[in-house]
Amino acid sequence: MNSMGLNVVGNNLANLNTIGFKSGNISFTDVLGQTFSTGGTAQSGAISSIGSGAQVGSVRQAMTQGTFMTTNNPLDVAINGKGFFVVRNNNGQFYTRAGNLRMDANGYLVSDAGAEIQGYMRNPVTGLVDRNLGMSSLKIPSGIDNPIATSQFQLAMNLDGNAADGATFSTPIKIVDSLGKEHVATLTLEKDISGGATPTTKWNFDITIPNNEIAGVAATNTSKFSLITGAVATGAPAAGSLQFDSAGKLTGAYIGSGPAPATLTDLTFPPTSVTLPSMADGAKLSPTMTWKLLSAPGSPNITGYVSESDVSATEQNGAAAGKLTNLAIGPDGMVNAIFDNGKTAEVAQIVLAQFTNLDGLIPQGGGLYAESIGSGAVMFGVPGEGSRGQLVSSAVEQSNVDLATELTKIITFQRGYQANARMVTVTDQIMQETMNMRQ
Repeated sequence: MNSMGLNVVGNNLANLNTIGFKSGNISFTDVLGQTFSTGGTAQSGAISSIGSGAQVGSVRQAMTQGTFMTTNNPLDVAINGKGFFVVRNNNGQFYTRAGNLRMDANGYLVSDAGAEIQGYMRNPVTGLVDRNLGMSSLKIPSGIDNPIATSQFQLAMNLDGNAADGATFSTPIKIVDSLGKEHVATLTLEKDISGGATPTTKWNFDITIPNNEIAGVAATNTSKFSLITGAVATGAPAAGSLQFDSAGKLTGAYIGSGPAPATLTDLTFPPTSVTLPSMADGAKLSPTMTWKLLSAPGSPNITGYVSESDVSATEQNGAAAGKLTNLAIGPDGMVNAIFDNGKTAEVAQIVLAQFTNLDGLIPQGGGLYAESIGSGAVMFGVPGEGSRGQLVSSAVEQSNVDLATELTKIITFQRGYQANARMVTVTDQIMQETMNMRQ
């Protein structure tokens, strides 16, 4: 039996550096040999037994968590909890703690042994990771990300409250069409101070692009096309207005002639009566765009203080087509695809398995485990749910084998083996003496 204990220790030491390995612990039970009764009455007699040695009771995996080792691979992940990765190979579905992952030639996220990692994929209709699609192998989309047309933008801007009536200010805005081509639109504003007992300060505006970027317009055309009115812009900007109070606070905004008084909301253009034409390359602009004037309810992005007109920050959505450059896995198991156009998209989410009794899992070799009646039914979920734990990116879980403990076990089993071997020798000598007595 001690030799079998040495085999278990040897296997533990051999896997000292195996990612996600769980050490084995052997336990022994005695073997009942002969049972007999001592003399005496039935009431006073005693039952005695002589054992026949020991046998292996069980070899259990120690499911304690190993230490984490940082790596330079963004696909390496360690589980800080009791969960297991769900993997599938030609032999079926299994579970593992080894998180040294990689991409295979077909675009699947796989374990180091090539088993496909299971999880939830993005719904192509909603663009969101969808559990309702069911669990499947995680295939990362091809390297080209679809372009997205610009549908909203915002500007952190001050318009000089001390500027003279009729003063103008303009700033560029990047607009991306449906094919991913960038166009530079121009926001042009002109100050307009209305007379009367209580003068009103407003800035009239228009948003235009070069007219020769419109389909069917000659390249030599130098006019400007309004994205608000859907027509060639002529004269001073008058497609909409921004209104300010005497403290330089933006109080209203509108498209067209506007309400009286104006209300302060984000502006969406063009009006429903206007359809923007195709671009010269056949692409389309977003049918509606939103100029976000408020960073939060009641908190406008634009001011009218006595300071030079200037734009301090711009932000817009929309992106050109991009190539996949990297992947990143978050603590919640979300797989993010990073593209060279600056976009990051959630493309999948890793699923973790949870069991009632980890000791009931059956080792399959290669760091894989299979469920059994003893382990209880598998329960699937995402990292962070239950006791599954969260993922640690760019790290792997090392073997939980403790070198000092295993070396101590070697000495213990060796001494036990020596003692048992001595018993065999002594028994052999006694038998020899017995044989000699008969001669």
